[in-house]
Amino acid sequence: MGAMKLDAIATFLDSSPTVRLLKADLGAYVIYFLRQSFKANTEESAISFAHDELVNRLQIFQDELRDEERPVMHGSPERYLREWSDAGWLRRFLPADSHGPHYQLTRYSEDAIRIVDSALSRDTRLVGTESRLRLVIDTLVDIVRGASPDPDRRINDLLAQRQRIDDEIESIRGGGEVQTYHPAQIRERFYTAVDLLKTLQGDFRAVEDRFEAIGRQVQRDAVKDARHRGEILATALDAEDLIKQQDEGVSFDAFVAFLFAPQAQAKLRETIAEVTRIEAVSAERSAVEHVRAMVPSLLSEADNVLRQTGRLSQTLRRLLDDQSVGHRKRTAEVLREIRTLSSRLKHQISESGDPVPKSIGLQVETSIGLASPLTRPFWTPPQVFDVAPQTRTVDFETAKREARKLAGMQRLEWDRMREAIASATAKSSSIGLSELIAIRPLKVGIVELVGWIQIAHEDGHQIDRDASEQIDVTVPDAVTGLKTKLRVRVPLVTFHQVGLKATAPIRTKRPR
Repeated sequence: MGAMKLDAIATFLDSSPTVRLLKADLGAYVIYFLRQSFKANTEESAISFAHDELVNRLQIFQDELRDEERPVMHGSPERYLREWSDAGWLRRFLPADSHGPHYQLTRYSEDAIRIVDSALSRDTRLVGTESRLRLVIDTLVDIVRGASPDPDRRINDLLAQRQRIDDEIESIRGGGEVQTYHPAQIRERFYTAVDLLKTLQGDFRAVEDRFEAIGRQVQRDAVKDARHRGEILATALDAEDLIKQQDEGVSFDAFVAFLFAPQAQAKLRETIAEVTRIEAVSAERSAVEHVRAMVPSLLSEADNVLRQTGRLSQTLRRLLDDQSVGHRKRTAEVLREIRTLSSRLKHQISESGDPVPKSIGLQVETSIGLASPLTRPFWTPPQVFDVAPQTRTVDFETAKREARKLAGMQRLEWDRMREAIASATAKSSSIGLSELIAIRPLKVGIVELVGWIQIAHEDGHQIDRDASEQIDVTVPDAVTGLKTKLRVRVPLVTFHQVGLKATAPIRTKRPR
């Protein structure tokens, strides 16, 4: 079990989009921009943004970086949004009521933002222990009370609660002191509620992912084997029941039923208004604004999840419509043939002067299938195959090792590689591959070396296959992590400036 947990941790750190975002070269800028756009406590933040709106926001952010003389993010906003979507940090989708793509955070970027927020606020904010312990105890007590079907135990619990309430009422009426929280306890409980609220808002992305995965599975099941309309509808109803029976579906239905109730909304808004007026938390403006935006934010998140589940119905409706198109086309063709035959018959009668036939009808050519019960063969026992099954042993260690290698693969950043070539050739008219690698060391290994040669071939730089050079490459082992040095012989590659490429002796042979 310990080895399994260790492998899971290693795979997570190697392949999780959340970890890649935290470890990325521009991770700080990406997290800051995504948080300011999607999670800031302002009226401009939203769950999703249209493509043009998010491009405009990113362009403004890049201008601010240039004004602060930060030499980063010089590419186009469209390129960064495309890369962040490919990396799993943004979800790109096309709403039904829009003609352009929209973007929203994924659960991986939500996790990264929450990790950074928690780490940065830990040193500057009150660390609550007493309120969290009480929350844990109250939750456990509530679980025990709600899970017990014993009516006597439930009655005793209710009587004990009523006794405590009656005792407190009598104490206050008798002139006893009203017990109130210390300001530190108020702030502690307030921050606990804010943390839970932020976690709840981030968890909506995970709920959407679960519902979307079920929708994709239903779509795959509906289109295979040319299924009939009834089977597709049955699949849709089964999928709806499956979503409601999942743990996320049960919890989300209860959440929606509570939050969308007018009485619950009114009571929640009233409570929030009273909390924000408490003097002990009034100075915490950022947290107060976050709580004030709680109800509209949760309503928007819930509505977004409901739209996600509605896309399943739209997909199945399109499948049914596509299946009905063929029947409608065939019916239209038959009606067109009937009209043609009727017009032809009318023309023949008018030219010949023959009387109109008393009976005109259609003859449907079909065949009746006849079968005799005597043609059915007698029952025969099924053939028994006495074949010993072959046992195949799976080498789990090899499978884990290969899976680690697959998870550790990295993609090449072609735009940044071309920017490095342009920057290097701006200082001199040309630069060799070995000199360029000395300036920009290889990060991925031999694959990146091949990528440089591929760029030289595609962009028309000089590749001399008659000459060669040796380049040392450090390759980390995917399993042990130890680094191994390899010496690779490659063709002599020279990169030139854009304006000087035409004068260079370019070889057009494709590198191996």
